[in-house]
Amino acid sequence: MIKILLIEDNPGDARLIKEYLSDLKNIEHTLQIADRLQKGLDILENEFIDVVLLDLKLPDSDGLTGVEQIFNVIPNIPIIILTGLNDETTAINAVKMGAQDYLVKDRVESELLLRSIRYAIERKRAEEDHQKLLEQRIRALSIIEAQENERRRISRELHDGLGQLLSAAKLNFGMIDFMNGANKEKTTEIVKQVDSIISKAIVEARRIAHDLRPTTLDDFGLIPALRILCQEFSKITGIKVKFQVSPTLERIDPKIEIAIYRIIQESFNNISKYAEATEVSLDLYRSDTQVFVRVKDNGKGFDTENITKSKKAGGGFGLLNMKERAELVGGKVEIVSSPGHGTELLLEINLEFFSNNNHH
Repeated sequence: MIKILLIEDNPGDARLIKEYLSDLKNIEHTLQIADRLQKGLDILENEFIDVVLLDLKLPDSDGLTGVEQIFNVIPNIPIIILTGLNDETTAINAVKMGAQDYLVKDRVESELLLRSIRYAIERKRAEEDHQKLLEQRIRALSIIEAQENERRRISRELHDGLGQLLSAAKLNFGMIDFMNGANKEKTTEIVKQVDSIISKAIVEARRIAHDLRPTTLDDFGLIPALRILCQEFSKITGIKVKFQVSPTLERIDPKIEIAIYRIIQESFNNISKYAEATEVSLDLYRSDTQVFVRVKDNGKGFDTENITKSKKAGGGFGLLNMKERAELVGGKVEIVSSPGHGTELLLEINLEFFSNNNHH
């Protein structure tokens, strides 16, 4: 059931529209008619209406003020302008203001009117759905940003607070040697053990801090942070990493940088856990509007069909996580793999999409 409000002060035009609508057998509708803008606004405030048919020339409003006043009452309502032949320019301006369509009165007939009403309602719904999606993306991005800020804070505290405390403790332990001459060998042995434990704790604190939020990323950008990630990964796993980057890669939006970094970090994580690889190549390339990333390993590979079906390991090795991160910054992730042929992760990010949608 479509609820239509016609705001029209000419009884003849109102009757014609009513007849056109009653000709339509395949559309259930109710029609209310107001001969003044104010009466129409009262109806809009008190009842649910799907679409407004608005005459531009009314006794209590002229031209675009009617459109403006309706939007003040109900910002998202679909409006179709009814206009005379000599007033098409104003009608076009009304569409620019947000009206969905306009019809010239002398040329209106039933099918055209129906098509315009349906189109107006559908387009308005599509616009609202798109707006909701945009708002969801912005909310998700701000959640991730808050998480990253929190990680940055904890990372600094671990690095500066805990790291420095452990360093001080290590320094003080060195002094015990000089103070205690009684059981020299035993003391030296204990000091050595504790010294080794504290050294490990310092390394571990730094590793945790770096994993939480690599300070290099904030200070110097994506490429230096990735170089360090590759070196650390090689050192811990013994897997050789070949890193190639296009020379034109200057700094990009920090949200995109962190998304790329996290996706590569996640894929390195997967390689060390599951791939049994000996070599990895990481390629980064940028054109004017796009960033491409490829992570390829020579490991045992897997059947991508089974992974997407199985929900274990977070819907396939955190794949869902990577895909969501990519989509939030206007990108997409693809995994190419088969048993015995290694695995390739392809990430593509459209920089224009991200900047356009983040200016809304």
